[in-house]
Amino acid sequence: MPVPVVATGLQAVRKVVLRRLLRISLVLLPVVLVGAVSLGLLTLLISSGGSESNPAATSGSCTTLVTNSATPTAGLDAEQLANAQTIVAVGRQLGVPAYGWVIAVATALQESSLKNLSTGHMDSVGLFQQRAGWAPEADRLDPAKAARMFYEGGQGGQKGLVQVKDFESMPLTRAAQTVQASAFPDAYARWEPLAQQIVASPTVLSATCYTDADYVGDGTPGSNVVASALQELGRPYSWGGGGIGGAGTGFGPGSATVGFDCSSLVQYAYHRATGMTLPRVTDAQAAALPHVPPGSKLRAGDLLFFRSPADPPGSYHHVGIYDGQGGMVHAPRTGKTVEVVHDVLKNSYFASQLALVARPDSGNAADAQAGVDHG
Repeated sequence: MPVPVVATGLQAVRKVVLRRLLRISLVLLPVVLVGAVSLGLLTLLISSGGSESNPAATSGSCTTLVTNSATPTAGLDAEQLANAQTIVAVGRQLGVPAYGWVIAVATALQESSLKNLSTGHMDSVGLFQQRAGWAPEADRLDPAKAARMFYEGGQGGQKGLVQVKDFESMPLTRAAQTVQASAFPDAYARWEPLAQQIVASPTVLSATCYTDADYVGDGTPGSNVVASALQELGRPYSWGGGGIGGAGTGFGPGSATVGFDCSSLVQYAYHRATGMTLPRVTDAQAAALPHVPPGSKLRAGDLLFFRSPADPPGSYHHVGIYDGQGGMVHAPRTGKTVEVVHDVLKNSYFASQLALVARPDSGNAADAQAGVDHG
């Protein structure tokens, strides 16, 4: 009876093979999952420009000015979005790597659903449900100060995230638990995918603490222009699209996309904030506006024009709005959205191509106020 014997032998071999495949799968699955998470975080770090940031300001306040974003963010309401922006902005201000922002947002999602709660278990309050030993209640109910304490530690000596050795190589739930000392140490893991999605949103990723008096609430035309442009964070790039009246469809690749290109964002932000009517295209803007002499100080609202060696004389391939804090608000290119480039003059690509600075709100370029030097 050779046929049954062969069949029985094949079944036995099949069982052995299946068992071995199962063992291999159980070994490889954690590796694949860890690799996927690492790849996602690497992408996030690249898109955020890395972990470098300006030194921390002494104040705990943080005004991001981007709560009215052009696109929704992971289903968050206005309060949740503002709190997520603050957590990221404070993390950037302190020089915390992007993975730390994800840990902080995931922690706040678990502890408060990203709401600034005035009550909690026993004496816990705020985004991170920090207890009385961390700080006075007023500080724990200030989202920026609460975020700063999560990163740097409480006033009572509680450990903050940046004091956790090698937190960047830890699973999120372990890093969060080291700070929080929660009764539910595994609860944070469920929020990691959503926290990554939130932090990677252009509206949240671009958030910055604006604390310089030259920018926040000073009422200058330039600061109003920046605030106007920031309302368009997350708006798609549309080549030839948009203008004084707002976002619109363009032409060429992505012609059906409603959005802005670099020069139309500038034109719209200036018209909305000041009533000024600037030329529509980059070269015409550069030719028509007062220039800031090289070496002068920059201020919010200045326009940065870029050219490469391949551009014809007098031609500029890109323009952005200087935000008064070292960054630039701009519409980058097809497939991208309106964003903030932080430390733009330290960015090798932009620094090497910056060719001209113009100041639409003043005919006297010598009036430059506090800011940073340009070359």
